[in-house]
Amino acid sequence: MPKVSVIAPVYNSAAYLREMIESVLNQTFQDFELILVNDGSSDASGEIVDEYAARDARIVAIHQENGGQSVARNAGLDVASGDYVYIADSDDVLEPTLLAKTTPILEEGYELAVFGFKTFPKEDFLDAAHKETPKTEREIVLTTEEERFAFLTGSFRCRAIRWEPWNRVFRRDVIERWRVRFPANRVTYPEDMYFNYCYIAHISKILAIPDVLYSYRKGLVNSVSESRVRTLMIRSSHFLVEELRRYYESCEDCRYLSERFASFYFLLHKAALRRLRRYQWKHGLTLEQAVEILRGEIDDYPDFIRKMADAFETSVVKESYRKDRDLLLQFADRLYAAELLDARGSVLAKAWRKIMLKILRRVACVRYL
Repeated sequence: MPKVSVIAPVYNSAAYLREMIESVLNQTFQDFELILVNDGSSDASGEIVDEYAARDARIVAIHQENGGQSVARNAGLDVASGDYVYIADSDDVLEPTLLAKTTPILEEGYELAVFGFKTFPKEDFLDAAHKETPKTEREIVLTTEEERFAFLTGSFRCRAIRWEPWNRVFRRDVIERWRVRFPANRVTYPEDMYFNYCYIAHISKILAIPDVLYSYRKGLVNSVSESRVRTLMIRSSHFLVEELRRYYESCEDCRYLSERFASFYFLLHKAALRRLRRYQWKHGLTLEQAVEILRGEIDDYPDFIRKMADAFETSVVKESYRKDRDLLLQFADRLYAAELLDARGSVLAKAWRKIMLKILRRVACVRYL
């Protein structure tokens, strides 16, 4: 059996696919299998997959009807046989030492090995986020349920180690024991976040290293994430939360997290509320118009409002606002969420909130919040 299973979903990436495959084959660590899942490509990607599979016995070729990136990744996980799993994108490039530097980490007993990456062409948002990768080696130990809960609702949610699958290597025994998979639909997004929230719920030792071992290609026409970053992502965020709730409720190892899911419920909708506020203020909409947008994206809107309002005053949610770096931004977000959810408070407090939001909305004309 190979030590590492490298999985790459392939969809219409013929222009870059050979470069990605060669970057895997040129690894200094050679004990791997490469599983290429052709997800119904209409270009020459399928032929390239077969060409390399015929040339190298370590390459497994899977062809399926188009089901989306998550379905393709799951198809790779279903046939993987390595001790460890690495998931790449078919248009990106691995550094030659990626497997050589991460495999020993997992051999030492860590359950997740995280590393740095770079983007090309340069993209400011991801480059800025990449700077959050520790400059030195960083060990994360989650020995208790309380520590795991604090990590998932705190620094992990704030991208301390991000959540893309291609800047980390997983243990396959954890994945299979707890049946961790990507959500098999095209609505849940970001599906990478969901997978990591499920996986990290079962582990206790993570090692993050500063080595930049992956190059992520931005700006492709067929990029799933590229087509969604311009939307409010309210519906997709809600699907993610509901999928995660069902997973935690069904998993005996996640009882502690399931019992405290109210905090997850609010925090995983928090970014969507911020996007809605920005959209409302930028386009000069009223709060009532913003509520209608929200109502149209959430199927069970009364239940959503009830759960969000109940979680709004929890200590974890309050702490999440206190810890955010931009105090003015978070002040606006907290007031906006309270107004949108019609949070409890005295008549005087509600009137003060409305006045402050009006002031902050004017400030937004000068400084976009």
